[in-house]
Formats: sequence, structure tokens, C-alpha cells
Amino acid sequence: MTGTGRILALDIGAGTQDILLYDTGKKLENCVKLVLPSPGALMAETLRSLGAEKTAQGLFVGGYTVGGGAFSRAIKEHLAAGTRVWMSREAAFSLRNNLADVKAMGVTILEDPPPGFEGVLVLCDELDLGPLRDLFASVGESLDDLDAAAVAVQDHGIYETGESNRKTRLAHMRRRLEEDPDPLSLSYLEGEIPATFPRMFSAARRLRDQLSCEKILVMDTAPAAVAGCLADRHVAERAGGNLLLINAGNGHTLACVTSGGEAVAVLEHHTKKLEPRSFAEYLKAFCAGEARDEDDFMASGHGLFYLQDPPGMGGIDLVAVTGPNRDLLEGTDLEVYYPSPGGDMMMTGPLGLVRAVQRRFEGHMNV
Repeated sequence: MTGTGRILALDIGAGTQDILLYDTGKKLENCVKLVLPSPGALMAETLRSLGAEKTAQGLFVGGYTVGGGAFSRAIKEHLAAGTRVWMSREAAFSLRNNLADVKAMGVTILEDPPPGFEGVLVLCDELDLGPLRDLFASVGESLDDLDAAAVAVQDHGIYETGESNRKTRLAHMRRRLEEDPDPLSLSYLEGEIPATFPRMFSAARRLRDQLSCEKILVMDTAPAAVAGCLADRHVAERAGGNLLLINAGNGHTLACVTSGGEAVAVLEHHTKKLEPRSFAEYLKAFCAGEARDEDDFMASGHGLFYLQDPPGMGGIDLVAVTGPNRDLLEGTDLEVYYPSPGGDMMMTGPLGLVRAVQRRFEGHMNV
């Protein structure tokens, strides 16, 4: 990674938010790196701390679109307890990317608290940079002179009633890669974000509201991690061949076959549904071009697609696995490598974002 410049890269996952203040004026090992609890988990704790007495007059949730997961479960717990819940439209997309489904849960969608509201007000915001700005200032770093900022969040995409919410994001990935098979093309500049991705749009807007840098980029967490694998020297040395890159996240596992640096095939499934040996066997079929979206194995997954004929497992030069569940294939007959770009597996996502910034803004900024 060459050039001069400073990039703030934030990878917001279900368990942690991984942050890198990338500075090409320093060795990567000397750049500021942080691993903090996920904002969604912290917001869920706040919601759960509100007892029945406090929420007896109802709960109004405003703010921005954030990651569901723990936050969504905490809202559902309040609903199950009989709490009346109102949410603004933007905040409501945190629960489901179809507002009819959100209403069906029992949530009333309203842009402002109802007249005479005396309940509890909660603001959801996963990108409040105030505390981060203070923390960086305490160690002599500023967020006022950045060349770029990038954030990775998972966004399923808005879907129509009756459609599968699992298929939307993979369909967008396919269209993007058909235009440009470089995995880094799965990033969006600020003005490119499809309206169907409310969380990505909200994240970009929050960065724009709080930072003065001109260049802002967003990416889904899984492709960011896959891109970050290629920042590992051992993986990068083999990037001209055939690779199977896997991000085993807390929610989703994404597998991508690349050939000569281009995406050939993509598969995404729910991590908790995967059993190591059966997944390893299915990956062999996937790499042989024999897997199909309608297979029983994929019934609870997000889907898969091929852009070219894959090389077969025998033609794969390296299987690289990252993510919090990177031990997913332990005990199988697949030989795997665990990337640690810059010597730190937790920086895989942020370094994928850095690579995307460098590629997408090539020739337009000093990074």
C-alpha cells in the first residue's frame, strides 16, 4: 500500500467495531488500531436497562438506521412485554428492510413522538464519532485532516412484501461484479449507494455530517473482509492464481473464488446453519461449479452465483479463512490459512476498506 495520506476505516460488525487510522507516513504496525464493542450491542444494553416502570408510557426510537441483531432483539423484548413502541422511518429500517414487516411486529412508525408523549426517548446511532474523536485527540491524533473515511456495515437491502430478504443483497453483488469482477468493486462511493441500502446510506451520511474529508466510501462487511484477506502478504503473493477466500462472520459466512484477482463465484450462508464437514464438502462442489442456488444445502442461505467456470478444488492454490468464526473448517480435510494482514486478524475488514479507498480513488487523492 503506497502513497501518502490518512484514512479512517471503521468495520462495524455484530460483536465488535474494528477501527484503523491508516497513515501512510507510518509503518502499519504503528498506526492507531482499536477493537471496541459493537454499537448495536451497546444500544441493546441501553434498551434492556429500561425497566417496565420507565417504559410504562411507551418507547420512542428515533435516529438513524443501525445494525439489527442485538438491537432488534431488544426492541422485540419490549414489544413482547407489552411496551408500546414508536419508531421513526429511518430507525425502523434497523429492524427489517420492509416497513410493512416492522409494522406487523407491532411497531408504530412515526417521524416524531406522538402529541403529549411522556415515555422514553432513545436515539439509535452507530456512528457517533464524538467519543472516538476525543479518544484520538488524547493520543495526539486528529480526525480533522483526513484524506478519506470508509465504513463497512452489513445491509440486506430493502425488499418487497413476499420477496426473500436473503436474496436482495446477493443480487446487488452479482450485478456489481458483472460490471467489474474486482472484489473491490463491491464498494460504493458516497453518491453511488443504491436507495435499497438504507443502512449504508445512513452510515455515509453520518460520516459526511461529522467529517470534513471529501472522500467517503461504504462497503458491506463481508466483501470488506474478503478484500482485506488480500492485504495479507501470503495471500497477496498468490492472488494471481486461484483462491478461495472465506469470511466466517457472526451472522453470515461469505465464500468467494477468485482467479487472477477477479471474482469467479460467490456463496453466502448463515454461519449458525453451517456444520464444518458438510460445509467443507459443499465448498468442493461450489469450487467445481456443481453447486446450485436451489440445492437443499442453500435453502436457509442467501444464495450463490457463478461469473465464470471455477477451477475446481484441485485448482485452488490457497483457502484463506478470516472472521470471528474462522475456525469453522477446523477438523475437516481442507487445509486452510488464516490471514493476519499487518499481523492482526482483527484489522482484516479495515484494511479491506483501505484497499477499496486506494483503488476507487486512484489518481484523485494522496493515498
